[in-house]
Amino acid sequence: MINRKIIGICRKVTVVALLLCPFASNAEIPRSPIPFYAGVGLGSSSYDYPNNDLESRSVDKSGFYYQLFAGYSFNEYFAIEAGYAVLSELEETIEQEFAGTTDRNVELYRDSTISVDGFRLNLKGSLPINRHFSLYAKAGLFRWNSDHDTVLTVNYFDPEIEDIDRRESVSDSGTDGHYAIGVEGRRDRLSVFIEHELYETETENIYGVNVGIHYVF
Repeated sequence: MINRKIIGICRKVTVVALLLCPFASNAEIPRSPIPFYAGVGLGSSSYDYPNNDLESRSVDKSGFYYQLFAGYSFNEYFAIEAGYAVLSELEETIEQEFAGTTDRNVELYRDSTISVDGFRLNLKGSLPINRHFSLYAKAGLFRWNSDHDTVLTVNYFDPEIEDIDRRESVSDSGTDGHYAIGVEGRRDRLSVFIEHELYETETENIYGVNVGIHYVF
């Protein structure tokens, strides 16, 4: 009698276990109760700078940049994120000749380099498309630092006029806006993304397109 009851219970447990197997196999890996994430992005940034209107002037407005970031997700729709970015340099070179006091033209050479880096703090809003993909937007503040290095050389070719050979370095800082839109793909704890960013400073707007990954702990 006891053996029959035990056999019956075992049969019921076996049937329930078999019914639950498909759900168990499709179950996602449980996430951490503290949904922190961190990642890195690499891309190209470009300065919003006037076009080259002079034949003697050349401007390099774009180049490589990278960012490191970490965030905390309140839910699948909202997160807060902080990051650090090193943006590409803006280089402007002017080489020009004009009439002077001698038969030989005066030669002017000016080279300027602007480099920008800084920290950002954003609120991130996400719109899930399905279980793997979502669109997102970020808005926040960018605490930037910039270094402006200038080399100015003027050769007069006149013994009565002193040539100019000047080097200047100026640093500046401030707080302005940072904005981004992007698309993100997720699988388990790893996500890949592509996004378009805008970094604002007092004198320049810097646009960036980057791809990267982040990992949820």
